[in-house]
Amino acid sequence: MLQVHQVPLDGTDPSNPLRREKRQVQCQLGQYLHPRGTHCCMRCHAGTYKAKDCDHADQAPLCLQCPNGTFTAVDNTMSKCFQCTHCRTQFQQIVETPCSPKQDTVCGCRKNKYQIGPLDLFQCRNCSSCVNGIIVANCSKNRDTICRCKPHFFLSINNVCKPCNSCNGEECLQCHSPVTTSPTLSGPNGSLILGIIVAIFGVISVLYIVNKVVKLVRENGITSFYSCVALPQTTKEPVSEVEVKRGEISILLPEPQKETELLVNAAPPPAPLPQSSHELPDCVRPARKTQLPDNPAILYTVVDYVPPSRWKEFVRRLGLSDHDLERIEMEHRRLRDAQYEMLRLWKLQMGHAATVENISCVLNQMELSGCSEAIQEALLNQNSPQPCSLHSHL
Repeated sequence: MLQVHQVPLDGTDPSNPLRREKRQVQCQLGQYLHPRGTHCCMRCHAGTYKAKDCDHADQAPLCLQCPNGTFTAVDNTMSKCFQCTHCRTQFQQIVETPCSPKQDTVCGCRKNKYQIGPLDLFQCRNCSSCVNGIIVANCSKNRDTICRCKPHFFLSINNVCKPCNSCNGEECLQCHSPVTTSPTLSGPNGSLILGIIVAIFGVISVLYIVNKVVKLVRENGITSFYSCVALPQTTKEPVSEVEVKRGEISILLPEPQKETELLVNAAPPPAPLPQSSHELPDCVRPARKTQLPDNPAILYTVVDYVPPSRWKEFVRRLGLSDHDLERIEMEHRRLRDAQYEMLRLWKLQMGHAATVENISCVLNQMELSGCSEAIQEALLNQNSPQPCSLHSHL
């Protein structure tokens, strides 16, 4: 029996799967590939979800509005909407913005309270009132009040100023050094402070006299003065030359300053200042290389201290590409979650090179040194032995 096979014009046999050619469809931004891989469909807008795929290329699928209690915050291809977040009253959370088809519930804290903890599991705690102290920084949404205790008080781990005589542990070491100066100079403390001031003034006076002596010697052209006092004598020098040099210096100096000159000659040579004593910029200091810990709380610390308006500039300077930023923004509906994922991707890409110093260097280049200092201070507080939650990094 004669069998007839249909052969396409390009010469390929559709009955032979090995000879079929796969045609890859490339979809544009804002589109998605149909499950059959034959064409591209438009994405559903925020507030809706995909109920049915489109039949032809470049068409919109059947998109339905999210039911009550659900939402989608961005254009999507989801087959159902996300459930709205419920604020946890057991953590004293309140609803700041109710859930809508395009936005999840925004939870927060009441007035005079601040958030501490991760994401939607944060707790609301009362802001410290700084009794027996001075308010350095007011309480904010994600940070307690920063207090500076008055003299004879120390700051406990609970951010409360307690009397120094009630402390037994290491947390009151600051009691041994005055936090602020006393307004009066009466009594034993006043006498001690006055004595310290007099001693400091005396040291400054001596340094001033020595500086004048050095300037006077330079003005008279006696450069050999430094060779006489820089290093101890290891070889015998002709007596006449030494005596002439000392005679020249003695003639130039007045009587009170001759004694100073003799003391300088008799003193051991001063050690040269190490080259590392010159202050280096924050981003090139070799002594501090702190690898960013593998802890989500650390990343949220950086997220909360960098201004949202400068965030993309910040992660671009760290090395993330615009493609990575767009992809993460489409995958994560909340801004704070997207920022966290961007920082986590950077840490994975950098590996051991992802250090706190790299972040501080970028912030300093962006003229956000205040943010850099706040992050480092928060990380230092996190490394203290006290129990802490996620936002103690922040």
